[in-house]
This record gives sequence, structure tokens and C-alpha cells, in this order.
Amino acid sequence: MSFYVDVHTHLTHPDFAADLAELMARAKAGGMGAIVVNGLGPQSNREILQLAQSYPLIKAALGIYPIEAVNEILPKDFALRCERFTVKDELQFIEKMALAKQICAVGEVGLDGFHLGPETFALQEDVLSALIDIAKRADLPLIVHSRKREERVLEMLAAQACPKVNLHCYSGKIKSAVQAAEKWSWCFSIPANVNRSQSFQSLCQKLPAECLLTETDAPYLSPVPGTRNEPVNVVGTVQCIAQLRGWDREYAQQKIWENYVRLFDS
Repeated sequence: MSFYVDVHTHLTHPDFAADLAELMARAKAGGMGAIVVNGLGPQSNREILQLAQSYPLIKAALGIYPIEAVNEILPKDFALRCERFTVKDELQFIEKMALAKQICAVGEVGLDGFHLGPETFALQEDVLSALIDIAKRADLPLIVHSRKREERVLEMLAAQACPKVNLHCYSGKIKSAVQAAEKWSWCFSIPANVNRSQSFQSLCQKLPAECLLTETDAPYLSPVPGTRNEPVNVVGTVQCIAQLRGWDREYAQQKIWENYVRLFDS
């Protein structure tokens, strides 16, 4: 039996505060079997653990987003909202939860060269390296953000021989993604806006079938511009992948669910 899966979403976002129960009901009715909610820092990490206790569909992933990873060196007037905390303490908390198998993955983690400049890159890499080590020792998958730093992320993951990886919303070179998937069997999750993104469509068509997963990054990257995204929208993503690959919908759903089980439940 197979289900739909969203391996990267942010249900702790304020946009979901008013109707989370209704959203979860839609997800269950739509045939979803798992929703991996990703953490960004201490506040969301702890909220996710609580959500996972309340909703069986929700699987907890704890992480430190690249911006939060360098919060201790960012200026007080930094343009984006950024939680302020001691990164070393949160690494210890994530490690404790990971080794105790209280979470299904370490994420969201990674590198960012879109919002952050080169002066932050060394510290970003230090934090990512520590999180890779935690995921490896806990035998958990790593859910990775790589915006404008895709090649360096792939280099770091390979250098540390990270066996279980999902590249979320990858927008780097397709050739590099295919090479990484073929060599390491790393997965790439396709967001719900694939219906209007040529690059994600190309990724769907060229990756090995065993390396495809689905995500929403909700509330972002909706299939309909200007609307809030939510997990059940992966149903449309699976249909789009099926069309791009020349598969029937049932086969696409089964293949993606099998990929999820292999990476997250093995």
C-alpha cells in the first residue's frame, strides 16, 4: 500500500496557526502517509516535536537553517527575521534528539549564498559539518538547503561521505544533481510549483527514479501563484511527475512512497 508524502514543509509558520487541524484533515483525506516538518532553530524545533505528538502524520525533523546558523555574527539590523540563540547549545539538543531516535531526520540544514554573503560562509560550513556528523552517527537522513551554494554543498556531503541525503528544492546544475544521485543515491525532493518551473521539470525527467521525492516547502512555492501552499498539494506534484516520466499516477505514487520509506524508515 502506498501513500503521498511531503518531506519538507514548515507547519510551524504563522500562516498555519488558524487552521492547522483543517489542513491536517485535508492531508489525511487526500491520501497522505507522512508529512516531514522541518525545523529552523530552537523555537520551531520544539514546536515540531509537540506537533508530532498531536498528529500521527507529522514526522519531526530538527535543524538549524543557514541564516540561523550564523545568527551570532549577523548585525542587529539584519534584513530578515532571525532567531537569536547559541548555536552550540542547539547542536547539542539536536544531537540528543537524533541519537534518541526522537526525530526522523536532521533538517533543515545547509548553505545559503542568496541571503548571506561570503563573510558568513566559513561559519555556515562549520555548522553544516557538525550537523552532517550528527546525522551520520544517528543513521538519519539529512534534509539540505543549498540555495546559490549547490556545488559546495555537494562537495561537503561527498567529502564527509554522508549516506542519507535529500536535497530540498535544488536549483543548481542538473548534471551535478544527476551525478550525485547516480554516485551516492541521494534523493532530490520536487516542490509543488513544478507545474510552472522548467528547471524542476527537467530535474524530474533526468534523475534516477529511485532518487525522486516530493515536498511543498509550505507555505511557500504553491502551484498557484499568490496562494498559500500546503502538504496535500503533493498530489498534484505526483501527477505532474507521472506525466513528465510517462508513468501512470499509481506507479508514480508507489515509487515515490517507496523512496521515502527507504530513506526515512530504513
